[in-house]
Parts: sequence; C-alpha cells; structure tokens
Amino acid sequence: MDALNMEFEDNTFDMVWACESGEHMPDKKRYVEEMSRVLAPKGNMVVATWCERDPVPMFTAEERKTLNFLYAEWTHPYFISLNKYKEYMEGTELLEQVDTADWTEQTLPAWRHSVWVGVWSPWYWLKVTFRKGPGAFVGFLREVYTLEKFHKSMVSGLMVYGMMRAVKK
Repeated sequence: MDALNMEFEDNTFDMVWACESGEHMPDKKRYVEEMSRVLAPKGNMVVATWCERDPVPMFTAEERKTLNFLYAEWTHPYFISLNKYKEYMEGTELLEQVDTADWTEQTLPAWRHSVWVGVWSPWYWLKVTFRKGPGAFVGFLREVYTLEKFHKSMVSGLMVYGMMRAVKK
C-alpha cells in the first residue's frame, strides 16, 4: 500500500504508529497529512524516525557529504528535522498536543550493537555469501561501513532519532 495515498477511509484508526518509515517517504508533508487523515478523532499518533539536525546553522560541506552518502547508500530521498516534522503536524490543523523528543541518546547503543551482531556472527554472512555469491559479502561490508557512518552522524548531532506524538482534534 502507498503510505502517501492510503486506501483507508478518513478517521479509520484509533492509533497510528509509524516506526522508522518517514525517512523513506519522498514527500514528508504528504506522509504526515495522510497519517492524520486516517487517524480517528481523539486518536493518538506516534512517529519514530531518523531526522537531520535543524538546518540552522547551515550544514557544513562535510555534513552535506555525509547526508548525501546516506541518501545514496540507503536510497532515502532526504531527511528533515524534528522541528520540520512538528511544523507539518501542526500545519495539518487536524492535530493538537504535538510533542517531540530527541531519543538519540536512548537509541544510540542499538546502532553499534546492530553492526557488531552481524560482524561477530560469521554464520550469517557465510550463509549469505554461499547462497548469493561474493557480491553479497561486499554488500555486507558496505552495510557495516554505512551503519558506522550513520552511528557517527548520530554521535556528532548531524542526525537525531526523532519521536513525535500528537492527538487528533
């Protein structure tokens, strides 16, 4: 189903929970509008997604290079800031009590863990390599590198793990 044009009727769900999907959406504003549309009055919306830091001050050349790498490697169209998500939520005029929080500190250990689980579990990558060929191992190494780059972007503050909550009027 297309998350930007869902087949559900208006006001269908008492709760909308979107976990790490916003970063994949080519139109973040439409994404928020569509989730708001299918949420029933008095229903709760909770969104967890990767966000870039606020763009003021402007991104440095190195930060822009890192963002472009992450977009290309993971085929993400672009990231937006937590404040931009809040602006989109409030802009629907359907949502109230819009709250946001940066959960980077709480989620950061999981990123490092996810990298090392794969690295220290050779059975997984050996199985994949034998099944899909040597290119799969190269892909595995690229993913480890990308996750490490992503981890560093979270540590530096370039990226944040955004949590949002709102209630439909």
